[in-house]
Amino acid sequence: MESCLKLAVIFLVVGVCTIGYAEQPASFPQPAGEGNDVNLPAMPFMAEITGNDVYVRSGPGTNYYYCVKLQKGDKVKVVGSKFSWWQITPPTGSYAWISRQYVETDPQNSSMGVVIGEGVRVYAGSDEVQPMHSTTPLVKLNKDDKVTLLGEEKEGYYKISPPEGAYLWVSNQHVRPLASLVPPVQQMPAASPAASGPFPTPAPKVEPKAPSTIEPNTSMQPPVEDTRTKELNLLMEHLEAEQAKPLEQQKYDGLKKALEIIANDKQSLIASRKAQNLIKTIERYELAQEVAKTTAAQDEQFGKTSQRIEAARKEKLSQIEDRFIFAVIGRLKESSIFSETRGLKYYRIVDDEDKTVCYARPAGEAAHKDLSGLIDKKVGLVGTIEASTELGGALVEFTNLIEVQ
Repeated sequence: MESCLKLAVIFLVVGVCTIGYAEQPASFPQPAGEGNDVNLPAMPFMAEITGNDVYVRSGPGTNYYYCVKLQKGDKVKVVGSKFSWWQITPPTGSYAWISRQYVETDPQNSSMGVVIGEGVRVYAGSDEVQPMHSTTPLVKLNKDDKVTLLGEEKEGYYKISPPEGAYLWVSNQHVRPLASLVPPVQQMPAASPAASGPFPTPAPKVEPKAPSTIEPNTSMQPPVEDTRTKELNLLMEHLEAEQAKPLEQQKYDGLKKALEIIANDKQSLIASRKAQNLIKTIERYELAQEVAKTTAAQDEQFGKTSQRIEAARKEKLSQIEDRFIFAVIGRLKESSIFSETRGLKYYRIVDDEDKTVCYARPAGEAAHKDLSGLIDKKVGLVGTIEASTELGGALVEFTNLIEVQ
């Protein structure tokens, strides 16, 4: 009797538990936008930002720099997914950088540019990252492709609107599709004691479907070597742009500092060696610049010296040419000799030691000039010189005299 009573109690407990378990709803996948990509509508589709200051990044991972921030309620167009990140078309406020040397501006429209190279990279832009360090390529453009210029030029790059084919990334933890993705909850029917016999069968346990996506981890992020290689490729473009400039306009300080960072990175050996070689190349360019500067300075100094020499030569030559017209040059002194027949006064010409070189007698117009203001001054006499037995020396009969230095 006691054993029968125990068996009845067991039946009662099992039946209650079975009915209670059967009334539980079946498990279903979590909606996308909470870290899962299951049950997504067909791409592309529109989605809504669910938080504030949500970063839109240049690539699918937190190690990529952010390009713009979105706020709750902003809409985005989703075109793909990777890991727990959704690929979206660039939202309002996004921009990109393209090397100036590969773009020719339209003279009729300053906001338009035409690509003049092949395979020209366009990099994701960010207000927090300088163009030189914007290393994430969005697309490659080819000759005659059009770009929209946004009116800013920086470090040899044009700021442009993201061209067609450019995409950015946002974590799906902060985005939800605008269409409902959660299927309606279905109740599992309770087990019928009559159908299950004397021992009710528990309802089958439904395990939640495993998410189709996983959170990104460091192993899925681009390795340091790849990141450094991207930076190195960008710096090489800057180097080529500098080399295209005239030697005196080339500047390598910023490039050299950026390359030194990569060269000292022990985690990226290949990029480090390439950076070291580029630094040596830049040092040769800098040496050539120093030689050019020194040569230019020497040429300038030589030119100034040559000009001074030439000016002095011309001055001397002019003095020599002027002196050819003089019969004699010396200081003018008065003389006690006087020609009574002609009524003319004689003068003496003396040297620096005050010794008489010759006598001088005015003729023509000079005979009527007042020469008192030239006494004791160095003059040149224009006239003829001849020997005079009467004076016991040379006599210059001058028609003009000029003060000389």
